[in-house]
Amino acid sequence: MFGRWIAAAILLLVLMMQSAQAQPLTVDPETIVPLPPGFEMEPPAPDVPPEIARFQGAWIGTWQDDRHILVVEHVRAEGHADLVFARSDSAFNGMNREWWRDQATVVDGVLTMTGFRIFRYAFDGPDRLYMTATLKNGAVTSGTLVRADPAHLAAGDRPNDWPWPGERVRIPHLTVRTPDGARPITLEGTFYPPSGQGPAPLAIFTHGSDVGRNQLRSWSFSTEAHWLRDNGFAVLVLMRRGRGNSEGVNGEENFGREYDGSLIDVSAGVAEAVEDLESAIAYGRTLRGVKPGKVLLAGQSRGGFLAMHYAGLKPGEVMGVVNFCGGWYPYGPVTTHYYANAGRGAADKVKQLWLYADNDRLYKEDLIRQYQQAFAATGGNARFELLHGVPGDGHLLRLYPERWRAAADQYLTSLDR
Repeated sequence: MFGRWIAAAILLLVLMMQSAQAQPLTVDPETIVPLPPGFEMEPPAPDVPPEIARFQGAWIGTWQDDRHILVVEHVRAEGHADLVFARSDSAFNGMNREWWRDQATVVDGVLTMTGFRIFRYAFDGPDRLYMTATLKNGAVTSGTLVRADPAHLAAGDRPNDWPWPGERVRIPHLTVRTPDGARPITLEGTFYPPSGQGPAPLAIFTHGSDVGRNQLRSWSFSTEAHWLRDNGFAVLVLMRRGRGNSEGVNGEENFGREYDGSLIDVSAGVAEAVEDLESAIAYGRTLRGVKPGKVLLAGQSRGGFLAMHYAGLKPGEVMGVVNFCGGWYPYGPVTTHYYANAGRGAADKVKQLWLYADNDRLYKEDLIRQYQQAFAATGGNARFELLHGVPGDGHLLRLYPERWRAAADQYLTSLDR
């Protein structure tokens, strides 16, 4: 009997040791959002108007596509609010995780907190907030939060899957399959259904290039997607293969080079990206609320180039192009002919909007103008805007909507939908 007890005790100890070994000793630092040990929650008084009272409580989600928590502890009838603001680490944005207490005001259905940034939170559904953050230099980023339980958050609970702007979708690839051939690989997408009644034309937005682990970062392009939705589009944001949570291997850097290392060909990577975009277009046309017909293509950097290039290949499928600082690689001898070919292919069948800045760190003004001239010389139809005085790196022009919204809104109203 004693021997059986010893054996059982040893077995239990072994199981406990295995369980302990199974627990991770470290965590991804970008999943940590710190909070105070407790909240000073007070329910709204009876005289607090409902449009103010509804902000009270805890909210979790994203800001700049990083994790964010907002806890509105107390709201008053005149619109003053006491809150806790918290965010995660972000290597990409160079931010450290932190929390602080602050005050805000609620006016006309918008909770606003001012400081080194202006944060605005507005309802985008019964228990969903759309937030925008505006720097003093005009840069705008955004995110989405949903209601959470403050007691659980104070106890240290965090979701495994944080709320995300839009709806996460999986896009089946039209040509690439898994290594065993069992199924198509799938690409990550974020879908923003149309905001109005009835079907809406489809807009697809895609990203630029990243290096190393930054390729594993997903982008929601929430600010641009809401702008397009406000202008009557359904929006699908595409992460190309090997980026974010998309399956497959990123082959866009499979450049052709001479024996001395000089760059002579980028066609393999461009062709892969075209396949990914083609898959997104086919899938996007099956989504609810999407109107059959031509699509609007938009993108940042390499994504802007891809939109222009695809319109030249298949102008009958494309309604228009919004190109933010588009370029595949900043080397004219192997890239300029793509612009000439795109102008020849799209001609006057696809009206385009090209938005560039004269202080782009990747694409210098001389090269940008070379691209535009090659496109126009072969019949391409693009409104070309080279903007001046964009703060910092002009390649991030899309973050400054006050610089491009007027021209872009005007362009969208000119499209035949």
